[in-house]
Amino acid sequence: MRFEVEFDREQDGRWIAEIASLPGAMAYGETRERALAAVQAIALRVLADRLENQHESLKTSVQFVCVNIGPSIRAELVLDALKKIGWAEAGQAGAHCKLARSGYPDYIWAFSDSEQIDPKMLSRIIKHTGPKHTGIKKVELISKGS
Repeated sequence: MRFEVEFDREQDGRWIAEIASLPGAMAYGETRERALAAVQAIALRVLADRLENQHESLKTSVQFVCVNIGPSIRAELVLDALKKIGWAEAGQAGAHCKLARSGYPDYIWAFSDSEQIDPKMLSRIIKHTGPKHTGIKKVELISKGS
């Protein structure tokens, strides 16, 4: 979706921003930028209301794709796996644990043992802590009892 924002300046110096194609989306601001931010927030509220109430005009113009990214895994199991490949606790970094491994920059571990790590976050952790060569085609992490 794309919306055109129209601006005008009142005699008292305030800016007004309006999205003519979205009835009800109009806002004032002390500056042009504040008026824009305010009308964008209003537009999002109007769109959210329309989506929630299944407004006909949004059924074909807004699409949501649902993706099942798989199960999460307990942080304790991920930390144990990191230790098995050479990472070691190297002190504290505030409330978090600092991990170190030869040839890698230190990594800050910011998860409690019982916290769940989803596949996307696990991918980020592997990116910073995993093997540096590109010969690996698939990495599997098997969780028992998580």
